[in-house]
Amino acid sequence: MWVGAPSVGDVTPLPPVPDAVPGPDDTRGIVDPGGMRAVATLERYPAGAALEGVVDWFWAVGWRLPPGAVHVQRVLTHPAGHLSVGTLGGDGRVLDPAGARVYGVRSRLDERRLVGTGWTVAAKASGGLGVLTGLPARTLTDAERPLGPLLGPVPGGGDVAAAVAEGADEPARVAVLRGLLERVLADRPAEAVAQAREVTAVVGLAERDRSVVRVEDLARAAGVGVRTLQRFFVAHLGVGPAWVVRRWRIVEAADRAARGEDVVWSDLAAELGYADQAHLVRDFRAHLGTTPAAYARDLTV
Repeated sequence: MWVGAPSVGDVTPLPPVPDAVPGPDDTRGIVDPGGMRAVATLERYPAGAALEGVVDWFWAVGWRLPPGAVHVQRVLTHPAGHLSVGTLGGDGRVLDPAGARVYGVRSRLDERRLVGTGWTVAAKASGGLGVLTGLPARTLTDAERPLGPLLGPVPGGGDVAAAVAEGADEPARVAVLRGLLERVLADRPAEAVAQAREVTAVVGLAERDRSVVRVEDLARAAGVGVRTLQRFFVAHLGVGPAWVVRRWRIVEAADRAARGEDVVWSDLAAELGYADQAHLVRDFRAHLGTTPAAYARDLTV
C-alpha cells in the first residue's frame, strides 16, 4: 500500500524490485553499443542496502581517446534521473560545480561528448530523484543542476566532486558517492522515502511486465487511483506513468533494432501492446526523432 495514499481495501503488495544489477550485455538505450565499447568501458554497481529502492544502481564510464578525437555517444535514457560526478575538459580534472550535476529525465535522445581521458560515476534513480535532491522532480525534467548544493556539506569539508575524485579507482569513487547519498537519505522524511521506493517498484513493473500497457494497469497493481499515481510519479520521478510505459516500450523496440534482428514492426507493435504499427511509429518518432525503419537502417551504415 502506498504511504500517504487513500485506502482502497485489500491490495496485493507490489513485487519487490529484483536485487540485481544489469550485466554487461544489457545495453538497452545505448545507441551503437559496439561503437561505445571501442572507446569506453561501462560498469554497474549495486545500490547497497541503505539505498535499495531509492537508487536503482550506480554506473561508471571510463574512456581514453587520442588527442583531438571526439566520440559523441547517443543514449535513449531509461525513465530515470542521474546524480553524476565526472571529469570535464578531457584532462582528468574534476571541475566543480560543473563536475557534479543532477540530470532529470530526458524526454528525447541524449548526447554526450567524450574527449581525452576521463571518467564518470553516477547513481540512477527512477523513483528516488525527488527525495535525494530535495526538489520536486518535475523541475528537473529535461534539465540539469549543480549537485553539490543539493547534497549539502561534505564530511570533512570540500565539495562533492572533489570528494568523489579522491577515490583511488572506480569502485572507490562509487563508494564515496554511495556514502554521500546514504547520508542525505538518512535525513529525509520517512514517508517521502517510502513513496520514492513505491515509485521505483512501479517503474520496475512497467519495465518488466508486458501486460502493463495502460496507466490503469499500473494504478491497479499499486492499489491507488490514477490521479494519485500521477501525482507521486511527477513528484518523485518528474514524468507521468503513461510516459514511463511508453518509454520502456520504445527502449525495447530500439534495442531490437540495435541487435540487428529482422524486425517485423507490425508484429512488434502488437507484442508491445500497441493498437497498430502506426501508434508504435508515432511514439518511436517522439522519443528518438526518427522512424523505426530509419533508425535500424542508420545503425547498419
